[in-house]
Amino acid sequence: MTSGVDRRRAKRGSAPEEVQFPVTPMLDMAFQLLAFFILTFQSPTTETRLDLYLPAAPVALPGSARGQARATPPRRADLDLENDLKIRAEADDLGELKALRLGDAPLADLEALADRLRRYSAVLEGRPLRVRLLADDRLRYEVAARIIGTCNAAGVASIRLADPGSSGLEPPRPGP
Repeated sequence: MTSGVDRRRAKRGSAPEEVQFPVTPMLDMAFQLLAFFILTFQSPTTETRLDLYLPAAPVALPGSARGQARATPPRRADLDLENDLKIRAEADDLGELKALRLGDAPLADLEALADRLRRYSAVLEGRPLRVRLLADDRLRYEVAARIIGTCNAAGVASIRLADPGSSGLEPPRPGP
């Protein structure tokens, strides 16, 4: 009869079983997934391209070899910014669209915005229609994307995002 001590020694003396890790099937699956994603990728078309011009700050560049800096003159596109149509989008506390204005005129919904933008485009007779979007900070991204999509569908040539605080649309204030 063997005692418990002998059994423990016998277990310790034997080599542990070696665990096999199958790497080859996992690499095969990784390459299959890579090939699938490469073959099914569709590059964006011009339909999904939006021209967005963000507000630009003046840049100081060296003016001479002595290292003196001078401000660059504003671009022509920035000078036309005052002639752009202003779209103001205000949000409620949940981030939904509360009020929509084109200039100072209130609009009922995005269909009214599209109709007005199409009429402006017809009045411009082929000249590009530009829009400045002043969106409330609380506005949800999906709503802002629908506004941009409506502008794009109505024939707006460029959409610029502007700072709402500097253009009459006050940022949300914390409650009392």
